[in-house]
Amino acid sequence: MAYDFGSQTLGIKNPFKKEGLIRFVAGVLVTLLGVYALFHVAALIDTQLSSAWLYAIAGFVLLVLGLKRCGSGLMQLFKFFVGRSVPASLAYNLTKSERDNAKLEQQSGSLAYPSSALESMLMGRKNLTFVEPQGWLARLAHTVFPRLIFLPYPIRNLVQDVFALAVTTFIAFVAFGLTYFVAAVGLAGAAGPLIITLFSFILVLYLVLAWRRGAQHIRLSKVKTLNSSSATSLAKIIALSIVFPVVIGVLYNWLVNNEQRLMADIEALFAQASSFSAWPLLIFLIMLMFISMALIAVLVKQRGALIQTNTEVAEYRENLQESVHPNEIFINIENIVLANRRYKEVPNRTYIEFSPRLNEQSQGKGDFAGELLIETQPALAKTEVTPSFSLTRLLTTLFAQLLIVAGAATLLLLTSQLIDLWQVVSGNDVVAMLQGANGAAFMGQLSDVVMPVLATLLLCLLLHAGGQILENAAHIFWAELQFNSLLMYMKTEGTFTESKISTGMSIHDSTRSENVIVKSSITPWIVSSRINTSTFADSGQNNVEMPRYVMSLHKNEEELNMMVDEIRSFLKNRETIAGFSNSQDLRNAENILRVNQVSRQTDDKQRLTETEQGAGYLRHQQDDDEPKA
Repeated sequence: MAYDFGSQTLGIKNPFKKEGLIRFVAGVLVTLLGVYALFHVAALIDTQLSSAWLYAIAGFVLLVLGLKRCGSGLMQLFKFFVGRSVPASLAYNLTKSERDNAKLEQQSGSLAYPSSALESMLMGRKNLTFVEPQGWLARLAHTVFPRLIFLPYPIRNLVQDVFALAVTTFIAFVAFGLTYFVAAVGLAGAAGPLIITLFSFILVLYLVLAWRRGAQHIRLSKVKTLNSSSATSLAKIIALSIVFPVVIGVLYNWLVNNEQRLMADIEALFAQASSFSAWPLLIFLIMLMFISMALIAVLVKQRGALIQTNTEVAEYRENLQESVHPNEIFINIENIVLANRRYKEVPNRTYIEFSPRLNEQSQGKGDFAGELLIETQPALAKTEVTPSFSLTRLLTTLFAQLLIVAGAATLLLLTSQLIDLWQVVSGNDVVAMLQGANGAAFMGQLSDVVMPVLATLLLCLLLHAGGQILENAAHIFWAELQFNSLLMYMKTEGTFTESKISTGMSIHDSTRSENVIVKSSITPWIVSSRINTSTFADSGQNNVEMPRYVMSLHKNEEELNMMVDEIRSFLKNRETIAGFSNSQDLRNAENILRVNQVSRQTDDKQRLTETEQGAGYLRHQQDDDEPKA
């Protein structure tokens, strides 16, 4: 959306300053770790070229990640450019002055509702934002947290994803227990220890990948709509926990029975090898999961305490008999009554455009119908959060950045372990050593180096995934903005009749006025409500362009009564008969009236003289006809 500057700002300040500062500090620490790794390159490049290359790669990766984190943190600290067109409209905005922004909102997917849905919400006293969850896991999450359905979509998606991740982790441990049981009771044969080792590694790798995938799903840019959460992944891991040990056991027994020499060589080779132990990683994963869920649960609970589920509206219905054209009612409401309620003089948002349908019939009669759905410019609502909510949000961000920095430090540890592994591999002929008499001893030495590398790699990925989950979760609670606005729907139907009123029709009147009067029977139905809406901000150019969701509707009887009074005042003060609008016209009419009066007086005198002459003539004739004595 374009940055539409205006001298009257909307009062929306940057909500990410604290989060950006913490992220910037974490980026600096990761960058310093990268610089530290690069310092090793100069010391090792002459003596250990391979080690220097490994440190160079690690340093370059850390440097890029650190600078990227510094950049994102600084972006959150920069000035928050907010124009007069934010936040996004609820539906497509038909206001002529906002056509360009309306097209951009539609293209970016920022519209949360069609206009018909908003009309349905007002007329039906309901909130279509609160849709039922989709998927087995989503329904389970909403059953455990019943009030979750009343929260905005990004928070609902966050809880669903974290809940699904926790259930997946729990089911994975159950699957590991099933595998351990299958191996312990002998269903897998002599391959039991091998199965437990392999499955524990696969289990940890699966959970690490699941956490990384969960961190990607929690991103604010991917939660514009409510997501579904099914139990497909749970069924897969349970089936894998049952099928995997059986398949490995059957394969192992087949090798024992058919390839005894090969199996004997393999067992002899791995006799002194170290096995992979997943328990430290699993214990750390459980601890990280409980800490993360506790922090997110506190944030969700504190946000849930602010829930308002009102679906109340104010309503006005009446039949009016007025001498007014039907179009004037709509024009007055849109251009005067609702324009008086603009916030910071920002144009109102029209979702159903005024387009009255006049059905003119014979003899000046007809009927009409029209509707209008409009919202005033949303004003930023001050949300009073509790100190515990602010503290938990801050601690979540801090802990997330600590995990990310710890993951970067673990990458340095992994680099040193890879150098040790490279020295073991490059200093010996691996194939010859494994085939030689001391193959078992060399395998033991090799496993002592390989197993820590695998464990450190998984730990590094796990730390980064956990940090990303908490960072993205906390960012959602930093980003929420709430607004308040007036949403009004008006439907008007009725009939009208045309008649003429004429004044000044006397033969002696010099001025006259003929007026066509439209007598209308109007039945308006006005439904209005003060709505609270929620959206989520972001850093950068598209800062307040996420969809905006209606969270509650509040009755506004006093405001509606004021609007009705203004409409009545307009109808009462209308002029039906054309008159003089200035004193000059009035003086001209008075002059014409005086001329007419003088003209009438002259005509009267002339008519009187003629009458007298006629009467004298009759008397003279009468005297002539009388006989003389």
